Parts: sequence; structure tokens; C-alpha cells
Amino acid sequence: MTKDYKHLTIFDRQAIQIQLKRGIKKIEIAKILNKHKTTIYREINNNSILKKWSKKKQYLAEDAERKAYLKRYYSKRQSKKINFNQKLKLFIIYNLKRKDIISSSKIIAYLWNETQIDKKKHITHTSIYNWLETAGWDKYKKLLLFKYKGYRKTKKIKWSRIIWRISLDERPEWANNRTEKGHFEADLIVSKKWFRWALLTLIDRKTRLPRIFKLKSKSSEKIMKLIIKIKDEVWIKSVTFDNGLEFAFHKLLNDAWIDTFFSKTLLSSGERWYWKFE
Repeated sequence: MTKDYKHLTIFDRQAIQIQLKRGIKKIEIAKILNKHKTTIYREINNNSILKKWSKKKQYLAEDAERKAYLKRYYSKRQSKKINFNQKLKLFIIYNLKRKDIISSSKIIAYLWNETQIDKKKHITHTSIYNWLETAGWDKYKKLLLFKYKGYRKTKKIKWSRIIWRISLDERPEWANNRTEKGHFEADLIVSKKWFRWALLTLIDRKTRLPRIFKLKSKSSEKIMKLIIKIKDEVWIKSVTFDNGLEFAFHKLLNDAWIDTFFSKTLLSSGERWYWKFE
């Protein structure tokens, strides 16, 4: 029968308490709970508490559960090094109470590390911030000069290829030289993230006259349909885009006899050009 190496639960600890009162040996308790014998020995030795009315240590399930929880809590909050080092703890509290610039966690960590020879006793300012988040020591957070904002997750950048993309190098000379009307440069003006509407700007390369259209959505398909709708009115021959996601459906313009070109990017793989989006 395989041993169970999971953490002890409150029910396991209650069973240990009952078996100990019955006088059953620790090895037999390990067999009953299907645990390794060292797990039971370590649990009883570490989590037994000395009560005032008795001179011997007693194992009580509720006290053992609370003691084990606090031990896991401190280790998860990465404050175990500070809690088990009384000298370091008093050093941090003393400098936090000072009213000058020393009450910054970065400076406190620097001063402590400069006085230590053993690298194992070094700490970082993040460890001090995490220790101040634990129960019982959060009262010193108000003494910090700078508030800790926590860890910020960065968005992963995904990469995707624009299909049927035509580079800016292949744009005709009369469009590059600004000698012919009907060749436009398009861009999208977006407001704050929680607003869906946007402004589509079309600027003629020859006349430099801008045309602005309001969009209810930033959908690439709707942008292309709007350009097709106004192509006869504005007399659009070609449109040059940047490498944004909002212009990914440019193939719809090609089907409507409008040439599309894309500006160069610093990201390339052979003859395939890529755009990035968050």
C-alpha cells in the first residue's frame, strides 16, 4: 500500500489526538492514517504546545492546525527569513520608525546587506514589502515613504502574419512622388480603452487634405467596408496602412479594385512581414 504524502488535514490531526489519548504508538498511528512514520513524528514534535496547567507538551488538533497554517502562511508570503531572524526584524522596525529618508525599504535592505558578510542573510526590498503584508506586521505599512503597488503582470505579445501584405517598396512612383490624386494614407485614432468608437483618417498624398470619419467600432471588417462605401465619392485608388490589427482585412479593398500597401517594420522573417498586437 502506497503512502499518502499530502499535507495533513484537520481530520488527520483530530485522529492523531484521539489515538495519542488512547496510548497508541506513533508508528501504529502512521499505519492507520496511511502516512510515513516521520510525518507523524515531525507533526507531533513541531506542533505540540506547552500548556500552562501541565508541565508537558500536549498535542491538540486545533492548536496544531493553527500553528501549521501560520507556518505555511509565512513561507508563502516570503517572510520566513525575517520572522526567524529577530535581529533583522528589529533592524527593520527601528528604521521604519525613523522620520528621515531611511524609512524607504530599498535603503533599509541596502544598509542591512552592507553590514552582513554571509550572503544567506541578505534581503531585498521586496522581501520587506511582503513581510509588511503579513498578519501582525501590517501596522508598520503606514511608516513607508513609498507605497508598494505589488507585482504587475505584463501582457504577452502575440505575433501574427498579415496575409497578402504588399510592402511599401512596391507602391507606384506617381503615388510616391505625389503627382496623382487618389492615393491615401490611413490611420486610426483611438480613444481610451473603455471606449469602442474611433476616428478613421484618410489623407491624400498629393493635396494633403484630410478626411475624418467616425466609427462605432474598431472592427477591421467595418473599417474596410466604410472605405469601399466612400471610394467613389473620395475617388480612392490606393491606401497605405501601418501594421496594425485594425487593417488586417485589407483583402476586401483588393476585391474592390483598391490597392493596399503597408509600411515597413523592424520585424521580419525572410520575405514574410509580421505585425504585433496585445
